[in-house]
Amino acid sequence: MKTKLFHLLGAAVLTLVTSPALALVSGGGGAAKDCWVEFEAPNLGLNFPPAPKKSRELRCFDGEAGCDLDGEVNGACEFPIDVCLYNDDPGLPLCSPVDVTAATVSNKKGDPDLAALQAAIDALVPASSNVCTSGETLVVPLKSCCQGKFKKGKGTVKIKTETVAGKAAEKLKLTCMPPQWPSHGFDHGNTRSNVNETEITPASAGSLQLKWGFASGAVSGTPVVMGGRVYFGSWDGFVYSLDAKKGKLKWRYDTGTGGLVVPGVKGSVTLTADGRVLVGDAAAVVHALDAKKGTLLWKKDVSASVNDDIWSSPTVANGRVYVTMASHLDVPCIRGHVVALDLADGSFLWDTFMVPEKVCDNDTSVECAVPADCGLGACVDGRGAGITASAAVDPTGEHIYINTVGCFTYPSIGDSDSILKIEAATGAVEWSARLNAPEQFGACSVDPSIDCGDDSFCPGGTCDTKGVYHDFGFINGPLLVDAPDGQGGTQALVASGSKDGSLYALDPSTGGLVWQTVVQPEPITPAFAGFGLFNGAVGYADGRFHAALFQTAPPAAPEPDHLMAFSGVDGVEVWSTEIGPSWGHVGLAAGVVWAGTQATPDLLGHDAATGALVATLPMPAKVTSGPSIVDGVLYTGYGVFGAGGVRAYELP
Repeated sequence: MKTKLFHLLGAAVLTLVTSPALALVSGGGGAAKDCWVEFEAPNLGLNFPPAPKKSRELRCFDGEAGCDLDGEVNGACEFPIDVCLYNDDPGLPLCSPVDVTAATVSNKKGDPDLAALQAAIDALVPASSNVCTSGETLVVPLKSCCQGKFKKGKGTVKIKTETVAGKAAEKLKLTCMPPQWPSHGFDHGNTRSNVNETEITPASAGSLQLKWGFASGAVSGTPVVMGGRVYFGSWDGFVYSLDAKKGKLKWRYDTGTGGLVVPGVKGSVTLTADGRVLVGDAAAVVHALDAKKGTLLWKKDVSASVNDDIWSSPTVANGRVYVTMASHLDVPCIRGHVVALDLADGSFLWDTFMVPEKVCDNDTSVECAVPADCGLGACVDGRGAGITASAAVDPTGEHIYINTVGCFTYPSIGDSDSILKIEAATGAVEWSARLNAPEQFGACSVDPSIDCGDDSFCPGGTCDTKGVYHDFGFINGPLLVDAPDGQGGTQALVASGSKDGSLYALDPSTGGLVWQTVVQPEPITPAFAGFGLFNGAVGYADGRFHAALFQTAPPAAPEPDHLMAFSGVDGVEVWSTEIGPSWGHVGLAAGVVWAGTQATPDLLGHDAATGALVATLPMPAKVTSGPSIVDGVLYTGYGVFGAGGVRAYELP
């Protein structure tokens, strides 16, 4: 039988576990009748309004992983909804199961999904033991509005039940929510592309004009948008909610991290369909807020050391919150890790680390517990493989994908510089693809490109202390997409741009390399490894990857153009244009790719098909924030470290 839902049955534990067990949802037939017929769906539960209020309906974003079965933003939600009869539900102690003689679905005429559910129920009655339908779905379309805009759509399943003990009525409310721009990556694949936007096109983008501006601390995350509100976090330590029309402050929440050495909220906030705001801060604390009022629902410290920092945005799927950790500024590095929390109350589910707890300093490939494990070497703390980017989730919500980065003060060990697939329920690593070679603590005097643990690694020379390490790997990504395969079909890819100057595409099932595009190779022996070519988040739309690029370390001559598009088929460059070095996340919608640059305080719009410049939006400071484009309005943050804010631009 499928996982039952809607009633929590037990506490989360502090080890690798699945989500709390979930029971059936009653349809409100009364305390003594609720167990006669109940609804079920894998991994889902009543979620609106959010706790601590009593939830009365199930809300889901169009395209939400694990909730909308087709996993696509396509104007409708396909809810997995089955029906169970004669239930012995421990969540309903006042109800005893009885024989069900008939169950009738209302309003099924003209609705093929409800008609199919009725047929499946008819095959089960009369029921004198616990039986359930299997694999039934209900499609709830969004409501179309003016100029291609969408509003939430509602659906209801009503069932009248006849039993040997009497009659009962059951009802389940379903709501499909339009994903205006709910998270850093827009969707579960982190494509950073709003497929619903139609107004700001290459032809109209040059006409954009300032709608409003709001000053705060620096904003490096992408503003997110839902229900007439704009939400963002700032390096000043606050989370803000603004009115989307006029930019007026609705509420402000203080995380208490504005005064830290590396302060505040650096990533985007994440919105849920049921009205929560999730955000991580510089002290590695996750906050869940009521989106309407800004009041705290719960918060959870997920740090494993005092140097843990959340640079990314939380990822939400199947009732779990995934949060990734890196160090403040690599001095010192931490052991990178990803944590899963229960969305309902923030309780801990699992924590997976990316590098061993201890390694030998004379051979970092050897894990150790005591010095004797290392021969003549020392057993030292393992560090590295920080995770500064948000996880991507497959459409089922059963697997997440994460990227790790290196550390310029510590060798690359364990799963540093890697892309990983992780089982969402337990945190178990399904595969790890390391894209750069592991490192040792030293470099050979005769050839500094050779890593060494001791002199035996260096024939004819000695092993010297290196001091600076490659620090390759991934600051942003990954993306999970269905790209063209060049033969009229599609290929599933998990893709990421690395600091080492390459764009990689892997097979999501196996982690095998599908293709690699080397834009510019990193030096083998860096003078300083803190730079990288792919720093801002990569976007994907219309069969192309788009990226704004920074620079290698030290900067190579000549440098490549700093805005590029690549074919999803094989990674071949489609076009490139010069915008100056950029840390900016790209944003895509209606055929325009947007990115900030460190050359000027502007946000630039280019035709995503050709690379032609179509818009220049002047900003008060340089832009690293990615834009969100929703219903004919573009929102973007600005500022680096100091003052900043958010601006909105609209068409006349």
